Amino acid sequence: MAPKSQSSTIGRFIRDRAAYLIVGVLAIGIGIGLSGAYATVVDYTNSLQFCGNTCHEMQQTVYKEYTHSKHFRNQQGVVVACAQCHVPQNNWPGTFGHKVMASFELWNHFVLGESDPAKFEPRRLELAKKVWASFAATNARECKACHKYANMVLDDQRPSVRAQHVDAMKTDENCLDCHKGITHKKFEDDTPKKASPAGGSDFDVQ
Repeated sequence: MAPKSQSSTIGRFIRDRAAYLIVGVLAIGIGIGLSGAYATVVDYTNSLQFCGNTCHEMQQTVYKEYTHSKHFRNQQGVVVACAQCHVPQNNWPGTFGHKVMASFELWNHFVLGESDPAKFEPRRLELAKKVWASFAATNARECKACHKYANMVLDDQRPSVRAQHVDAMKTDENCLDCHKGITHKKFEDDTPKKASPAGGSDFDVQ
């Protein structure tokens, strides 16, 4: 039991600073609440349910293509969710910025009528180019969060694939230089294509 003088000192300290202590506790509580709300919103908007089924234009085009890709269905049963490719990983400022920019798509959905897949489809090449530019800017950071050159068992790859990966390792090449259209519709664009080695063939990635 604390001496009487010590107890009175503590009591006086609390009384003198009661307002500050109340404000401090409320601020911490509000901060925890806002952080929890933010994490909940991010988790939900990163989910397959949200990405694939919230907007009709996604459900009928992009998401439908995704469900036929190896990122969704494969021998190992591993599912790579949309956010793992399209949202910065382990980078909360990048995630916040991405969510803010993505919110502007609501204008296209509600005002420009792109909830209709027929109106959304003509803009897909433009959107694809933005995604390609984003991957180029980060050197396919999100791809490389899972696909690491150093962990590849090259001897298990076909000779044509192995040759390209050995070459790509030398410069830590952007994955999309070769792997465009592996999950969604493949668009023709004016980006120079990397030549395949003699006798090689395209990657069997679908």
